[in-house]
Amino acid sequence: MARVGIIAAMFREVHPLVRNMEPLKFLPDRRVQLYQSKNAVIAYAGMGHEPAAAAAHAALSTGEIDALVSVGWAGGLNPSAVAGKVVHPMTVIDSFSGKRYSAGGEGGTLVTVQLVAGVEEKRRLGEQYQGDYVDMEAAAVAQCAAEAGIPFHCFKAISDAHDARLPDMNRFNRNGQFSAWRFIAHIAVRPGLWRAVSDMSKASLDSRDALCRHLEQWIAERQVTRKIAI
Repeated sequence: MARVGIIAAMFREVHPLVRNMEPLKFLPDRRVQLYQSKNAVIAYAGMGHEPAAAAAHAALSTGEIDALVSVGWAGGLNPSAVAGKVVHPMTVIDSFSGKRYSAGGEGGTLVTVQLVAGVEEKRRLGEQYQGDYVDMEAAAVAQCAAEAGIPFHCFKAISDAHDARLPDMNRFNRNGQFSAWRFIAHIAVRPGLWRAVSDMSKASLDSRDALCRHLEQWIAERQVTRKIAI
């Protein structure tokens, strides 16, 4: 039976989904973590284009995958993209190559960038691309889906609003892996950041849980549609 390949950046983004799934080993690239069920394969390898592509290729290697889905956290680029919201963009734009990909939804435009975007960069991206959301992985997954000749979808949980003033998150990114301990040590001695980080943390977890519930429903509905078509 064909399954959907779900590509995230981090375990924390898909934790509610993988709890009851079977872990797999992907020996060609030990960065990639894989989980499978009857209807889905979940893969993650870190933040950014290259880890996302590695995770997508790993998912495709597990067998018959008939769609790739980019999931996880994203930032807002305008006031309508409020923290805690789950979105299904219509379009994904690769800011590096300029390529555009259909994302299967009706919820605006997501822009994929090379680095975590701060307030000023979010403003620029929103103006340049008429974008609504920003992430670091979706375009890489979309490219892999296009190369494999299968549909691409994108579901994102908004973790931070367009005007959220947070520390430079890029300093805590080591080869695609987020260093939580370095981040905690950084904010521990900066009380001025505590409120903003606390708000982002709550919104991230709430939106992550809502995203995973949405994905479970989407996968179930997709299977029903496939059975009816058969």
